[in-house]
Amino acid sequence: MSKRIYWVLTKENMARRIAKAQAAYDDAVGNVDNLHVSISDGNTKLGAIPSVSLIPVMDCGNCGLCSKSCYDLRNDLIYKEVIKSRAANSAILHEDPERYFKEIDGYINYRFPRAFRFHVGGDIKDEWYLGKMCEIARNHPETKFLTFTKMFKVCNGYLDKGNVIPENLHILFSGWLGLDMPNPHGFPEAHPIFENGTSAPEGTMLCSGNCTECLKKDRLCWKIGKGQAVGFLAH
Repeated sequence: MSKRIYWVLTKENMARRIAKAQAAYDDAVGNVDNLHVSISDGNTKLGAIPSVSLIPVMDCGNCGLCSKSCYDLRNDLIYKEVIKSRAANSAILHEDPERYFKEIDGYINYRFPRAFRFHVGGDIKDEWYLGKMCEIARNHPETKFLTFTKMFKVCNGYLDKGNVIPENLHILFSGWLGLDMPNPHGFPEAHPIFENGTSAPEGTMLCSGNCTECLKKDRLCWKIGKGQAVGFLAH
């Protein structure tokens, strides 16, 4: 398998990117009533799988170890239109969270996608947010939903209260070297593989790098179940 290009942001570059995102977010909040949720129809990593995203790092509640290495912050938040759309989504979520999910639901009602991805950037905010994700998944049983999360406490707490995650919503706990991952409910896991090590457990299956192909074949992230893990080369 070919080697992936992996690098980290310097403290200065990271600060500049976050500052641009913050400025765009502040502008969006001031005009939030005139904005709509932006949903991507796909990208080079996902293929033709639509997704909704927030601002990386700013909308991630457990990213202390991975923020400077964030793929989304390094490779996507360099484009003005991406920054603008992420800021709009974040502003709508924080100012009018019901509308945020209503517009996502409306998109799926209109497009009937085979699959949908939450959070190329950003993460599950809290248990209410997770509950709305579950509600959308139940509303659209023919669509497969996928998300990766480091909000372990939120997901564990949601199940601890007796809630149920629908079968068509695939939530993978996202690991990182040195990151504590309490997983009493056996959520499937995803782990980066670095040259100097990995948090991936024994028996981890290797990511092929093509989300659309895995979706077509109903495998790996779209299929793995309780107690299983997938690994991907850090990039």
